[in-house]
This record gives sequence, C-alpha cells and structure tokens, in this order.
Amino acid sequence: MLQYLLTPSEEYSRAELAQMAIEGGCKWIVLPTDGLDDAAVREECSEIVPLCREAEVILTLTDRPELARELGLHGVYLTGGCGITPAKVREELGAEAIIGVEVSSAASIKPLEAMDIDYAVLNAELPTDKSIEIIIDSREAGAIIPIVMQGAQTPAEGAEMRALGATGLLVGNGISNAADPEKAVREFLTAGE
Repeated sequence: MLQYLLTPSEEYSRAELAQMAIEGGCKWIVLPTDGLDDAAVREECSEIVPLCREAEVILTLTDRPELARELGLHGVYLTGGCGITPAKVREELGAEAIIGVEVSSAASIKPLEAMDIDYAVLNAELPTDKSIEIIIDSREAGAIIPIVMQGAQTPAEGAEMRALGATGLLVGNGISNAADPEKAVREFLTAGE
C-alpha cells in the first residue's frame, strides 16, 4: 500500500502533483491540512476531488473529520498532535469511513482495532530500530491492523521499510520533490517487491 502525502512543491501545484501521482499508479492520496484554514482546504479539494473520483483513488484529509465528511471524502488520517479521539471520529464518520491514526508505541496499536480503526501510522520521527520493535511487539500481541511507515525519501528506503515489516508506506517529499513525481510513484509502488 502506498499513500501519497500531498506535500507542497515549488515546481507543481497540489492538483498537478495529484494528477502525476494518479498517472503513476497511486491509489491513495492524503491531503495534509496543517497551515490551511477550512476555506483553503475546500479550494484545494475543488481541483483534487474530481481527479480522484474519476480515477477511483482514495482521498483522505489529515485531522479534519468534519471537513472530510462535508466534502464527501473517504476518511481522515489523525496525526499525533491533533488531540482528536479516534473512537469519537469513528462514531461521527460511520463504519464506511477510512480512519488512520499516527502512533508512537506498540501499546497504542492493539486498542485501535477495538475502535474499528483501519490502519496505524508509525510516527516519522521514530528511529528505525524503535519502529521495528513496535511492529514486532504489535504482531506478537496479536494486532492484525495494517501498520504504515512514513518518512521514506527514496524507493530504496521504502523497500527497506517494507522489509522491516511495514504493511505500507506514507510518502510525501520523496514524491513531491522528485525530478519526475510520476516516475517516483511507480518506483515507490514496486519498491521491495
């Protein structure tokens, strides 16, 4: 699984990056909302939502469940500092919404399954050995929830993360700042296969 965190680029608009990612085969785009007010998110989505709908690509927002519902998006990714309770978001958005939650420990993963959360994302600032430990401990505790690692800047780093046990990757700048974002998506999709 590859999730593209649609980070800004000096060279392309977010809509252009989304289009290139879609053309590269990406099936899941996450729009970060930090630094954007609701009006700016709506404006970004006015261009990105049609692209994703036409290509049947999942589109989620970070930390704005009410806006995700308003815009008819697939769901939300709750980052570590957002202060929103995952169980409350599940209740508000319903069973069909896709909800991911950023975590920093194995102890926080298993309870997410009881809340019907769809996936966990390991905090990008965790050292690699700590991420491996979290994945191993979570699996030994019986957690079956997909665990996504973030922070890969190159497809080789993405392949390493998958080899370490990650179910998927959340990649931002490794695609947005690539010389050819479409090609970067293809390379991340096949990294480690």
